[in-house]
Amino acid sequence: MNIREILQRIKWDKDASDVTKNRTVKRIQSMANAIEAQFPEVRYCNQIKLKHVTYIKEAWFDNEGLAVTTMADYTRAMRLMVRALGKERDWFSRLDLNQCQQRGGRPVSSRVTKTKSRNRARNTRRK
Repeated sequence: MNIREILQRIKWDKDASDVTKNRTVKRIQSMANAIEAQFPEVRYCNQIKLKHVTYIKEAWFDNEGLAVTTMADYTRAMRLMVRALGKERDWFSRLDLNQCQQRGGRPVSSRVTKTKSRNRARNTRRK
């Protein structure tokens, strides 16, 4: 599956290492490939629905036999993927991806931009 649209919306901090970026991109790609393998009708990232990400979280993680820390890394990548798809408001609570602010955790080295709305606004002004 081509995840170019997802990757275009992810912006990395200048302090983020190339290893972190590559690992996260590979994890997002492997989750997208697993979705496409299980659901052949999903060929593009904008076709990903809640049931597909739920499959990744509930079945694929278990079937792959991932270690606890690796699952945590995939969960962080999943959180970033869902944000890049623009579905965090609806999906985070259903997928239990909300972070507890009091527990802390790793510092965030990426953010997601909303490029579509900005480009639409620019294109309408030029005409």
